[in-house]
Amino acid sequence: MKIKKVEIEAFRAYKSKSDGTFDFTNEGDKPSNFVAIYAPNGFGKSSFYDAVEWAVTNHLERLGGEYNKSNFESAAKFTKDPNEGQKILRNKYADKQVITKVAVSTTRPIPFENELPKLRANGRDLSFGDKSQRRNEFFRRVVLSQDEIDRFLREAKPQERYAKFMASFGGDTEIARKELSALISDNSAELSILNKQRESLIEELKQPINFSVFDHFNSVAAELNAAGENIVLADERFSSQSEYQLNASLVSRQHELNTLLQAKTKTSEALAERLKKIPEIELHINYQVEQKPQLSRLLKGVTDADKYQMLFNSYNKCVEDQKQAHVRLNRLIEIAENTETFLITESRLLELSTIQKELTEERSNSTINLASLEQQLSELNSELKIADDRALLLRNSVDNAGAVYSSVSNHRVQIDILRQQITAKEITIQVDKIQLDELNRELKEVSVLNITSNLLLTGNVGVLLFDQDKIEQLRRCQSDLDLIEVHNQALSATQKALTEQMEQHEQLIAIGLDYLAVQPSHICPLCTTHHSSVETLLDKVKSQNLMSELSLENSRKLSLSFMRQKELREAMQVITQQAVEAQVQQLGILHKKLTEVSERHAQAVFEKSTLDAECNTLEVGITELEKLVWGLSNDELVYRVEAELSQLATKRLNLLERQAELSTQIQSVTTWIKSKDSELYALIFESERKSCEHVYITVKTYLNENAIATFDLKKHCEVKKNELDAEVLKYKDACESLASQCNLLQQEMMADGTWMDFTNLKLKKNDLEVSFIRSQTAVNAFYESLSDIIIVQSEDNLEKVKGVITGAIEDCRLRVQELNKLLNSIKLLLELMVSFKPYIKRISLQEEFTNLEQQQEQRNRVDEALKAERDKIVDSLKMLINNFFYEDLINSIYRKIDPHPAFKKVEFRADFDSDKPGLNIVVSDEGGRLISPILYFSAAQTNILSLSVFLASALHAKDDEGNSINVILIDDPIQSMDSINILSTIDLLRSICLQFDKQIIISTHDENFFKLLQRKIPTQILGSKFLQLEKFGVVVPVEPFLN
Repeated sequence: MKIKKVEIEAFRAYKSKSDGTFDFTNEGDKPSNFVAIYAPNGFGKSSFYDAVEWAVTNHLERLGGEYNKSNFESAAKFTKDPNEGQKILRNKYADKQVITKVAVSTTRPIPFENELPKLRANGRDLSFGDKSQRRNEFFRRVVLSQDEIDRFLREAKPQERYAKFMASFGGDTEIARKELSALISDNSAELSILNKQRESLIEELKQPINFSVFDHFNSVAAELNAAGENIVLADERFSSQSEYQLNASLVSRQHELNTLLQAKTKTSEALAERLKKIPEIELHINYQVEQKPQLSRLLKGVTDADKYQMLFNSYNKCVEDQKQAHVRLNRLIEIAENTETFLITESRLLELSTIQKELTEERSNSTINLASLEQQLSELNSELKIADDRALLLRNSVDNAGAVYSSVSNHRVQIDILRQQITAKEITIQVDKIQLDELNRELKEVSVLNITSNLLLTGNVGVLLFDQDKIEQLRRCQSDLDLIEVHNQALSATQKALTEQMEQHEQLIAIGLDYLAVQPSHICPLCTTHHSSVETLLDKVKSQNLMSELSLENSRKLSLSFMRQKELREAMQVITQQAVEAQVQQLGILHKKLTEVSERHAQAVFEKSTLDAECNTLEVGITELEKLVWGLSNDELVYRVEAELSQLATKRLNLLERQAELSTQIQSVTTWIKSKDSELYALIFESERKSCEHVYITVKTYLNENAIATFDLKKHCEVKKNELDAEVLKYKDACESLASQCNLLQQEMMADGTWMDFTNLKLKKNDLEVSFIRSQTAVNAFYESLSDIIIVQSEDNLEKVKGVITGAIEDCRLRVQELNKLLNSIKLLLELMVSFKPYIKRISLQEEFTNLEQQQEQRNRVDEALKAERDKIVDSLKMLINNFFYEDLINSIYRKIDPHPAFKKVEFRADFDSDKPGLNIVVSDEGGRLISPILYFSAAQTNILSLSVFLASALHAKDDEGNSINVILIDDPIQSMDSINILSTIDLLRSICLQFDKQIIISTHDENFFKLLQRKIPTQILGSKFLQLEKFGVVVPVEPFLN
């Protein structure tokens, strides 16, 4: 892969694509093998390398890598404007609509392209240390930026250098080494812990053990077993498991005995408490026997009192019902007495209602007739007003007709004048429109012309106003260019033949220099010419012109030809630019004319619309004026008005007669309605008076309450009176019977001594019942509490119960003594088991010691296996480092530049002795002495060593598919080098281009170095490309250097 072209737009130093296009191709679209870019510091050299790296890898290691990340973060944060996106990659002066884009065209079919997404308001277009979006990481191996030249050697510690190398190239092998190292470290830590534990166990096992501790325990346990317990005896086979089980069983038995002891103690205490309560229970039983007759008497008294109260309530209700029956009977008698009067009044009210209804209907009809007459009168008055108004209007029309006819005449004269003006404006508008169409057509033809030299040579320039002499001069320049092109082809063929001879000449010089380096002499080995010293001879050989006189002459002709080509192209460019300027000038004139005509046309259209509006307003005014005189002449108007006035006068007389007739009729109907209203008021007053009489209201209310018809009233009164007489007699008999029963019950209660206030009687009964129940509850609770402890019956007398309680208390006392004895023995056994601990612990320690030795042995075997495996991995990593850095190639490159007189061999040595491996770079002399270059080398020597390491790696770089990357990019590598090192570096770069067919893209801020590159790697022979940044972010090609 080689780079043909790099197009940069709105990226870093490069604002526009036209200023940021780097073309590295020669004839036939073939990429040049050597490209040099010159620019003073700050003109955008590093931005070019940044752009290429960003387009290919979507990353910028110089700014966005882990190196110096925190400083970059702080600097970005400090300089960021709030609420505005921070532009680090994007050119700050590019237009907003221009997209930041870099395209790298290579010998691959698909170019590398990258675009910046839209920047957020508070974001940043570069993320420091972000590795998530990287691609084509292989490309980093062929890019050497200015600040990375000696960083790998000088700024990185051996451990960091190793970590950086392994992060990129260590792969699974380095991961395996790390895992093995971690396992070895963990295993060593475990072994150390096991050793400490083993020493501790040995010390503890040295302590003596007393085996007589089991005898006392077994003697106590045997006594308990004889008493019915089941306790295991201890001997020398006693283990920790046996000790645990025995201790658990003894603790469980101890808890069981404690529970039984507590239960028996509580039982004894409860029985003693019950025994103390027997006198109290005896008092309750005697109280119940004494109060039982009194309670029976009070219960009967309360029952009799309730019965008396019920009879008394029934008597009172019966008396009240008797009173209500008397009230109903008296009301019925009153109704019966007023029946005749009610019937007469009811008949008169019905008669009045009939008359009132007839009068209301007659009045309603008269009211309707009156409304009709009034409506007719209103309509007749309206007709009279209309006739009067019409007559007034007719008279006014005749009086004002003269002024109307005068105004109509004036309006028509003004309309004629306006129509003449409108016609003139329409002609002006039509002429302006034709002129606008012509100008637009001419403007379109001129603006679509893409002025190029080819277009001018064809003569197809349309309406473009351009000097024909200039076009003829352009044709002559083109003819001269065609002739020069043919001449150049002949010169290039000659130059190719001379180049082949020059290569042999250069090889001869190289052989001579090698010979003098091995056997220094002041005599030329080729021509045997003597010189003053070895250095003079070497200078003479190095300064030999590599081209023959013929080659020089041919090159001079080719250069002159190129200069003539440049002059002709510049002349053609000047003519083309003049044509473009003529086009711009003509477009300006056309735009000016178009603007003037457009404004004039718009003004004419506006004025015409104004005249049209005035004309329409006058026409509407004429129409309104003609309506005032009905569209007639003056004589016709007078005739028509007089005839209509005569008709209106006749009509008015008829309407006045009809108005008088209707007024008379309305007066007559109004008088009749008032008389009927008086009659109707009298009827209503009489009806209301009769309806309000007391007799009528009383009877009417009774009829409504009982839903009785008027004609059934007499019969109803007779039947209802008989019923009420019988009901009054029944209530009287019932009251007498209830009074007799109450008297008999009162005498009985007085005899029993319970005739008193009923409330007091119930209180006494309730108090006695509560006391009786409380006493019985105490007796029942006593017997129930005893039945939970011993067997007793509720019918047993207190003496028997007392004897049973006393016997049970004695049984509990004896059982408590037995349980205390057992508990003391169990407690003694548990205390004796404490002396088992040393023996049990010794057994446990012996088992633990055995397991510990087994673990140690296993860990030692694992340690040996892990270290053996790690040694294999380390050997693989050392081989990987040696193969990666191509030490032979590095030393070959290093010796060609020859920065140091003694230390000429470079070695890469990995140190795996510490926890963190390191990668050391050392140089040695012929005696094998080693030194560190970062401690003893100068800045220039360190740079040369770093450059050698980089070039060796870049020459073997491959992409992800295993294809060679045939491009190497180096940013300003010669800082601090002396002239000898610079010449050697140039020879080395030239050899890499020729021998390895690699493309080298190098930049420099040193103009002398740039000119030296032009001499040593000339364009005419090697097809090299030389460019320079003539100002910030603007790249231009550089003409070939002519010796």
